Amino acid sequence: MSSIPAPPPSALVTPPSARERLRGQLVRLPPTTADLVDAASCAVLVGLALVGFRTTFFGLGWLWVGLAGLVLGLVVAHVTATYRAPGVVTLLAVAAAYLLLGGPVATREDLIAGFLPSGSTFGTLAHMAVPGWKELLTALPPVDSEGPYMALPFLFTLVGAATAYGVARRWTGAVVALVAPVLLLVASIVLGTLTPAAVLLQGALFALVAIGWTALRSNRHRPALQNGAGRTTRAVTTAALLAVATVGGFLLGPLLPGADDADRTVFRSALVPPADVAQYPSPLAGFRQYTEPNGAQLFDKTLLTVKGLPAGVPVRIAALDSYDSFVWGAGNVANKGTGPEADGAAFRKVGSHIAADGPGDPVTATVSVPAGGYSDVWLPTFGTVTGLDFGGSRGSQLADDLRFNVDTDTGVLPEKLQAGDTYTVSAFAQKVDAALPKEVDVAEGTLVDGQNLAFVDDKITPWTERVDGTWQQVVAVAKAMQDGAYTDGGAPGDYQNIFLPGHSLRRMTQFMKSPQLAGNDEQYASALALAANRLGVPARVVLGAEPEQSGAIKGKDVHAWVEVARADGSWQPIYWKQFLPERNRKPQQLITKSEEKKTGAQVPPPAANNPPSVLQGPDQAQNATQLKTPSKDEKNPLDPSTWPDWLRFLLFYVVVPLLVLLAVYGSIRLAKGLRRRRRRTTGATASRVSGGWREVVDTARDLRMPLPTKGTRLEQARALEEHVYGPPPVKPSPVVDGALMGAPVPVSGAFTTSSGHFGPVVHNGATSAEAAEVPTRPAPGLELVPLAKRANGHVFDLAEPTAEEVEAFWADVETARRRLRGHQSFWQKLRGDVSLATFRDKLPSGAGLGPARARTSRRQGQPQKPTRRSKPKATTTRAKGDS
Repeated sequence: MSSIPAPPPSALVTPPSARERLRGQLVRLPPTTADLVDAASCAVLVGLALVGFRTTFFGLGWLWVGLAGLVLGLVVAHVTATYRAPGVVTLLAVAAAYLLLGGPVATREDLIAGFLPSGSTFGTLAHMAVPGWKELLTALPPVDSEGPYMALPFLFTLVGAATAYGVARRWTGAVVALVAPVLLLVASIVLGTLTPAAVLLQGALFALVAIGWTALRSNRHRPALQNGAGRTTRAVTTAALLAVATVGGFLLGPLLPGADDADRTVFRSALVPPADVAQYPSPLAGFRQYTEPNGAQLFDKTLLTVKGLPAGVPVRIAALDSYDSFVWGAGNVANKGTGPEADGAAFRKVGSHIAADGPGDPVTATVSVPAGGYSDVWLPTFGTVTGLDFGGSRGSQLADDLRFNVDTDTGVLPEKLQAGDTYTVSAFAQKVDAALPKEVDVAEGTLVDGQNLAFVDDKITPWTERVDGTWQQVVAVAKAMQDGAYTDGGAPGDYQNIFLPGHSLRRMTQFMKSPQLAGNDEQYASALALAANRLGVPARVVLGAEPEQSGAIKGKDVHAWVEVARADGSWQPIYWKQFLPERNRKPQQLITKSEEKKTGAQVPPPAANNPPSVLQGPDQAQNATQLKTPSKDEKNPLDPSTWPDWLRFLLFYVVVPLLVLLAVYGSIRLAKGLRRRRRRTTGATASRVSGGWREVVDTARDLRMPLPTKGTRLEQARALEEHVYGPPPVKPSPVVDGALMGAPVPVSGAFTTSSGHFGPVVHNGATSAEAAEVPTRPAPGLELVPLAKRANGHVFDLAEPTAEEVEAFWADVETARRRLRGHQSFWQKLRGDVSLATFRDKLPSGAGLGPARARTSRRQGQPQKPTRRSKPKATTTRAKGDS
């Protein structure tokens, strides 16, 4: 046999350039019609799920940010699905897109040059991705459509669109593609508010799009020979199902659990807000610091300046609806009295807009703190607050720290107001009424344990015994109190020093049992609120102030009043002018001396410092210890809430998903290893040989190599070799295209040349005789044809193969598997490792028929499922021909 001369270098095929390779990859990017349908359906379904945030955010900024994340998620899923990248690549691409584009698109804070994310931007995004969801749920809706919270709708649609479209591109199932959109819809509902965002859009339209998309995907993957079969039956079935669903929705829907708006289940109502206002001292207990004489010297000092507030509208510092027998304080949850809805709103994080409505006219005013002015955790506001906008150098910090209760219109700033702070309040406000209304439909209940209020009966019984109506009795008590005396305790050495501050049960007992009522706003407001609760009307105390004509609020302008609950849920104020005696009406000295004899020596009044927390009782030291923040050494290092945000983001969004993917990868590899071991070691020796060839076929199927649908082992072997090396070279005839013997004959094929190059070459100088001696397959090839022949010989031989022959055959099987995988890229091998195709279809025992179908037939619309007549049967006799 004569050797084939090596072709000249010019005859070799020039490898493609980098630009050509890039162009070849970009050609794959344009989506097909089916891809566009899937992308459009995913976009609509994810967009409808995004609508669930309508009641959570204010304005439309959240919508544009969410749509940007949706488009970005579709692009990431399309690119990774087109190039068949593993799921971990998609995960990393989504994480990178969130961190790199979340700042410029969503949060837009701390950017470099206005568009480049900084370290603070990355920290904000990482923080919002982990604990940000809980902060959103504990914030009072609607939240502003700006700032760090915008990262959440961006992340929601980014992950949702990438997941939904990625699943639709990688899985052919019609129903499995709906799993991600349905989960997104449920998530948007439970992350929303008790008010439905859009019932028709998220209900009817979502269902119609989901059903239509499912039908399209089901018809797309239906075998061509079955597309027309049963069309009438399917149409009738579809119409019947739609009719049943429509009738059931209208008739049975309202009767199902959760159909009532009041029973709507959301995470927001189940979470406990982190704000604990019980740790802050009651502002009413420190009322004496605003009086004169006092060491605080706040009586004539400007505490706040209010601009834009109409005259006669009071400023509200705090509403105190919790009484623990020592002080009136603000509870963590608003107290509405007895009944099934006694617990109201909690102190939550709010934005610049608050969804609230109340009596009065809309008013907008600006509050500023002068040097040496007001400095406390309680935020002064007025009316029914509908908006808060902080200014100054600390505006962003104050807005982030604020916790507000919409039921009591009370705000808390843990960092306290300081000189130079300003903020604008929008609210519905009313002026102080000169007289109380004659008729008020008051609620029934109490905010205070009535068993401890028997001491007020001696006073209120004669005041109310001739009055009919609960509200009229409360008014009678208020008017009777105006006959008392006013005192702030007096100067040092004054006879009024016996009238101590405070409003505990002991102080209130002394106040109510005195022959003449004597005290200031603290005692009178507390006594009136206790008396109203004793009469069966929920009442609370409010500390506030009435600004002067100039807008200044001084210590002497601070007052306390009472609010009584109405039957409709609102609160009727009883201002200090309607129950407090005149300031110049001092207690009689004769009465004070008799009181001094009864009570003995009195302790001088304490300093005007705020007392302990509203929840501290006799075991004051113990309670104070419990309210202390634990030190760093006492914190559990295993508690994720104590970890840095970047660590939690890295752990929960990168490490944990990677570990899950690795666990899935390891489980699939383990299952395939156990199957390979079972095929090699169990059963008859002939079955173990057949299992070895099945292992080769399964390896090829995992690598997505085309195999003949009903081919024998030899046909499968030749198909695999042809797929790897290309078609064998054509043996030339004596005359090729009219050329004579000895003329240059072009022979194309894949074989090894004398220079060692393996690839398609063209010989320009080979004669027909030389060309006839071209080998059909190179020596160092896959050698699958000999392996298939050996398998046929062992399986169909009359004698069973020996154990040594089986081990030798399996050794060659492992070699063939390594060579098949050796011609694949890293990603192709990784994709083959996690492929589950060989677990879905199984071969008959001992057969040589391959179950895999050529991938090209699916794209060409060929039948994918054999009919019963063409279904192969297990071979039990010796094969002929190729077998």
